Amino acid sequence: MQIFVVNSKGGSGKTTIATQLASHYAQTRHQITLVDRDVQKSASDWFQNRPKSLPNIQLIKDLNFIPINSHNNGVVIHDMPAGFVPTLECPIFANHEINKILIPIMPSPTDIKAGLRLIMAIYRSGLLEEKIKVGFVANRTRSNVRYHQTLMDFLHRVDIPLVGTLRDSQNYIRSMEHSVSIFDLPSHSVKQDLEQWQPIIDWLEH
Repeated sequence: MQIFVVNSKGGSGKTTIATQLASHYAQTRHQITLVDRDVQKSASDWFQNRPKSLPNIQLIKDLNFIPINSHNNGVVIHDMPAGFVPTLECPIFANHEINKILIPIMPSPTDIKAGLRLIMAIYRSGLLEEKIKVGFVANRTRSNVRYHQTLMDFLHRVDIPLVGTLRDSQNYIRSMEHSVSIFDLPSHSVKQDLEQWQPIIDWLEH
């Protein structure tokens, strides 16, 4: 399975989503590959400091959009750069494997506008006709913030499904600081966060 974490806007939480997913699959699968395609190398920095005692993750650094075969690399998670817009012409989508695109989006005016532009680009790209599954993840949400409801209203009006909602939690900051994930922390301390991830994982698995 190939999972692409995409948003043309920077600062949406792509690396956090990609590294959390990599850690989850490392605990449940024999092989997991994290592909850092972002010039900022945040995923690589996280990987370099990850404790060796945790389940193995393979890291590939690639800025040239070279396809990665999941038959040799297990579950492949791509941390895509800001500015990237997925199209069928991009060689990384040419392998016709089970490709799924996750779009993290935050509750702010600029994120919603960027999300709308990305949706329009995906509609024009023909990706949906190729049965590539695309889903939104509402990221760093706080229900008491005004733009939370604005984001929810926006996501429920588009044809691309909202597959999960992740709260604005210090657990993500703490885990990224130590190059681990919430899946590596004591379950009793991250219970609510783990529950929020389950719908996302279910969507990816089906």
